[in-house]
This record gives sequence, structure tokens and C-alpha cells, in this order.
Amino acid sequence: MAEYEDFEQGSEPNWIDCTNDYLHLTGGPNPLHHRIPRVRKDSKFAEIGLFLAIDKDTRIIAGSAGFHDFPDERGMIEIGYGIVPEMQGRGLGKELLLAAWKWVLEYPNVKILRYTVGESNSVSLHIIQSLGFDFVGQQIDETDGPEQIYELAAERFRKNFS
Repeated sequence: MAEYEDFEQGSEPNWIDCTNDYLHLTGGPNPLHHRIPRVRKDSKFAEIGLFLAIDKDTRIIAGSAGFHDFPDERGMIEIGYGIVPEMQGRGLGKELLLAAWKWVLEYPNVKILRYTVGESNSVSLHIIQSLGFDFVGQQIDETDGPEQIYELAAERFRKNFS
């Protein structure tokens, strides 16, 4: 929770045991403008709103993932993620997604995992398709434009990635 307050005030949190050499979440586009108001509305959202990806060797923040909201009435929960350009191509995105989904499946009301991706984002499309997610439709995101929607039942995810 304190980290969200630091970000809201325009300063970087005091990171313990890692550094933010690539200024992830403090420079450039990031999800904080969506996450901070959501945490302000309900502090429990801080638990699922943001996860950091930290490179094991360098201890540098490589990116982050977070869920857009609590599960809806169907039990669907949607994730977003980003890896800083300097750290891409190392498998961190896939590792981060898998870890976040495994963690959120500890919540019994999560039944469906969702991921949306722009049609031109070939790397993310490859990741989500390699994980066995099903294409279920399209939407227009007000910020990102046309997106493809992929979902996977929580039970199927557990079976494939336990």
C-alpha cells in the first residue's frame, strides 16, 4: 500500500533488495494511472493490482504485471503486463504471467483467466497461444484500440501448469 502512495505523490518507493535502473513505472506508459484510484477505492486491491518482475541475476526491476480488477460475477479476472525493452526476449514475460496466475488461483472465486492483446503484438500473441488460452472474441480498448480476447478456465490452467 505504501508503494502506491509513493507513486501517487510522484516519487519512487524505497525498493528493498532491488534497483529500478530502467525506471519502470516511473517513466513512460504504465498502469499506475488505473491502479492508484482502484487502490484508493478499496485498499485490498493492492494485493492483486501490481506484481514486480525482478531479474534474478541483476536484481533490476524488469517489468510488472497486475490484475485489472477483482473477479467478476463469472469469476473472470484479467491481467496486464509489461517488460522493459532492455529486458525483453529473455522469457521474463511468460514467467511473470505464469507466476501471477498461479498466485491468483489461490483465491477460490477465480474461475477464468483472461488476457487481451493488440492484434499487432506478435510476442504477446505467441506467449498466450503457447499457454493454451482460447481466442474468445475481440474488443476495442479506448486506449489501445482493437484487442483480441483470450481466456482459459482456471481448472484447465491448474491441470496444465501445476
